Amino acid sequence: MASNPCSACKVLKSVCTGECVFAPYFPSTEPEKFDRVHRIFGAENVYKILSNETFSPLQLEYAVKALSYEAEARIQDLVTGCVEQIVSAKNEIVATMGSDKVPEYNDIPMPDDFLTTQNQQM
Repeated sequence: MASNPCSACKVLKSVCTGECVFAPYFPSTEPEKFDRVHRIFGAENVYKILSNETFSPLQLEYAVKALSYEAEARIQDLVTGCVEQIVSAKNEIVATMGSDKVPEYNDIPMPDDFLTTQNQQM
């Protein structure tokens, strides 16, 4: 990997090793992806998410996609980010299905273990 560092290591000007947590999610072919995420969230915060061992690789992939999407939305609109797109999508669903069939946020059930910390589960 040292010959072709990931986009995160390029931006951070560090050596990309085989254990680089950024490499699977920020390939060298997509330098703008990490640049956007880094500008909005900071490399250290992204590193904390990617190095969290409680997440599965699939969850990490979704997290990177969500961070990338939110970063792009924040760059376009610093105040609301992607909230405008979410509200617009909800309004479109309501127009299509009817307001009585679309759950409100408080109607969505919360998992029983939502407020349980990792230490309490052990």
